[in-house]
Amino acid sequence: MKITTLTMTGLIMAMLLVSAPAQAYIDPGTGSFMIQGLIAGVIGAGVAIKLFWHKIKAALTGKSAADPDDD
Repeated sequence: MKITTLTMTGLIMAMLLVSAPAQAYIDPGTGSFMIQGLIAGVIGAGVAIKLFWHKIKAALTGKSAADPDDD
């Protein structure tokens, strides 16, 4: 018997809609940790873009990436 993607999606959606409350508590330290992780991800992406900006720009424009250090 082959289970289709639509059937599997329907089963997952039904399980999510019928779930019971978790009775969980997230303290302020956990919230602060999540915010720090989000900020670190944004800053990390910014640094990665800054480091590879010439290659990204060259890929988007179709031109070759000239190394700025080759003066």
